[in-house]
Amino acid sequence: NDYAQNPEKTDSDLWNVLNYSSDSDKTEKQLYVSGINCIPRLAYQQMMTTKKKYGKTGGNVAYHGYQSFVAGEVTPEQAHSIGMETARRMWGDDYEVVVSTHLNTDNIHNHFVINSVSFVDGKRYYDKRETYAELRQLSDSLCKEYGLSTLKEKSCKRSKINYANYQK
Repeated sequence: NDYAQNPEKTDSDLWNVLNYSSDSDKTEKQLYVSGINCIPRLAYQQMMTTKKKYGKTGGNVAYHGYQSFVAGEVTPEQAHSIGMETARRMWGDDYEVVVSTHLNTDNIHNHFVINSVSFVDGKRYYDKRETYAELRQLSDSLCKEYGLSTLKEKSCKRSKINYANYQK
């Protein structure tokens, strides 16, 4: 569809984040771009259809998350598989998500573009501290299953409490 491929005729923020995350040069010619509840090449139209259906085209149009791996520790296939499983468990029941694995840096990493409006019931997704903690726990759990490194806990400089306690 020519309309969907023309950023001048689309919502620029959503278009830009989807375009950036699925960039052919970063994703091995889009080999590592997949969708949860959407088809990546149609994700813009599908996400906008969801927003229009529920009358929620304004405000935050999407959320953009990341998941990074230690250099040399994971293959592109493993990283993408972990990213897909993360997205399925975290947002897959309610939201359209594009998962893109970037190979253009020393650290292979995943990008998640999450529609801000649920295709199931039209509720908005609200990102908050608890969400970050849940995403971190899920990512760490999956990385451990694959025998990969996870971030080490650190104390918070300002409060002198353990980082895990701060996230709770």
